[in-house]
Amino acid sequence: MLVVGLLAARRLKATYLERTADGIRQNSVLVARILDPLSRSIGNEQLTGQIKSLGRDLHCRITVMNTDGTVIADNEADVRQMENHRFRREVVDALAHGEGVAVRRSDTIHEDMLYFAKRVTAGDSPYVLRLAVHLRDLDHQLTALYRNLTLTGILTTAIAGLLCYFFTRRHTIPVVELTSFADSIAHGDLSRRIVREAAGEIGTLGSALNSMADSLGRLIEETKRDQAELLAMLSSMSEGVLAIDADQRIVVFNDAATRLFELDAKHVQGRFLWEVVDHPAILQAAEHAMKTDEPRTFQIGPIARRHLQVTACPIKHTDARSGLVIVASDATETVRYEELRREFVANVSHELRTPLTAIKGFAATLRDVGSDDPEQSQRHLAIIEKNADQLTNLVNDLLELSRLESQPGGSTRRVQSDLTELVQHAVDLLAPIARQKEQQIHVEFAHELPPIIGVPEYLERAVTNLIDNAIKYTPHGGHIYVRTEKADNWAIIDITDTGIGIPPGEISRIFERFYRVDRSRSREMGGTGLGLSIVKHVVQSHQGKVEVKSEPGRGSTFTIKLPLQNLAAPAIG
Repeated sequence: MLVVGLLAARRLKATYLERTADGIRQNSVLVARILDPLSRSIGNEQLTGQIKSLGRDLHCRITVMNTDGTVIADNEADVRQMENHRFRREVVDALAHGEGVAVRRSDTIHEDMLYFAKRVTAGDSPYVLRLAVHLRDLDHQLTALYRNLTLTGILTTAIAGLLCYFFTRRHTIPVVELTSFADSIAHGDLSRRIVREAAGEIGTLGSALNSMADSLGRLIEETKRDQAELLAMLSSMSEGVLAIDADQRIVVFNDAATRLFELDAKHVQGRFLWEVVDHPAILQAAEHAMKTDEPRTFQIGPIARRHLQVTACPIKHTDARSGLVIVASDATETVRYEELRREFVANVSHELRTPLTAIKGFAATLRDVGSDDPEQSQRHLAIIEKNADQLTNLVNDLLELSRLESQPGGSTRRVQSDLTELVQHAVDLLAPIARQKEQQIHVEFAHELPPIIGVPEYLERAVTNLIDNAIKYTPHGGHIYVRTEKADNWAIIDITDTGIGIPPGEISRIFERFYRVDRSRSREMGGTGLGLSIVKHVVQSHQGKVEVKSEPGRGSTFTIKLPLQNLAAPAIG
């Protein structure tokens, strides 16, 4: 409709201009006949008055000019202020072809006009007569037509738009709902459902999307449940787990891994393995396992004061390699126990070799000497007996220590024990040995000391070992002080001597097996190097503590602290 209107407006304008041009062409003939007798000099008052009168009657603008373009008279403008019209298009055509027509905006009166110029031959002085009509009426008609066309177009478009909206809305609402539903599914909202019943393919698609949402919901719930179970298992594991993808980016890890590898949990997820773990052996093992599809197990350390047992195992999905799992366990205790085992074997071997060598040597000497020298033979037999006793003591202490360490829970019955009686019995047992060295044992017992729940034999053995050590390492004429007391909920046994003391650097190691501050002197006194280790195990099995203070040359004080409220304490082991 708009196109038809525009074409009609264009045709209207062309027709109007043609008719107008024909009209002013006829008027120009009339005007030329009237103006021929008049003088055409510039400023001729009679000529000017005549064209003004004709312009009013014909409703047009009349301009008279010489063939050189000089304006002689004009009914609507002052000729003295008008420029030369020689090169106006209608004038050029008139001079060339006799007449010319042009539609343009007047530079003089600044309005759109239709110009008709005609070359008039009047004797031997030709001139150009130009008539022009204003196009205000045409502009007004065209403006009205355009306005009506615009309003009609707007109204038609609005009506068509409403109709299209109505029909489109009717058919697109289900599509919009389906799109919104699909977008919700894409963003993880599986609680929505399509409730509008639609016919045809849209209804089928809606039902399919509802079924898909149900299936996805069940699948996601199962995945979340499996993931929660996996995370719970990983969190409860003492082994560190790092799972990486085919690009060696970390996708799963647990708290144990951050602890064992000393990682910042905030900067692990999604990072490359080599950005997080800087141990070459682990990186090389991961690279090797991913290239060869073969697991690797190895031990590294120390890392952060730990030894780790690491296994790198590739993950395969169908025929493609999809990543790697690195499992690390703390092998520090295993390594330490292995070192202790080697040290224990070496110490036992050394402790056994010395007396066995002495026994073998003196037995061979005794065999060679025979009965020719009875005094020499008796001396050799005494040495053999001493070393045999030392072997016996060593074996007994080893068995005792083994029994203390391996005692199953509840296999040793605990009873109420009188601590004063236990200490007094140990003092009485060792008093003859102290008298041989002219030593004095001073005993001070706390009044009304509550009974201790424990194993009396083990407790007495611990006290006996400490008093025995005090006697061994205190010179002749020295003093040994045995004292019991109650402090808060602790029963305390202090054993102090005036012996040689222990260097400060050795105190932290004196409870280790076979450790001696002075090896030659201890062995000469018949010590096995296990006495203090037995004391430590006995006290710890009763949930107690053993402490030592010593000053070289002034003596040592060993303190046993046993809890008084230990009725529920576990058995030794």
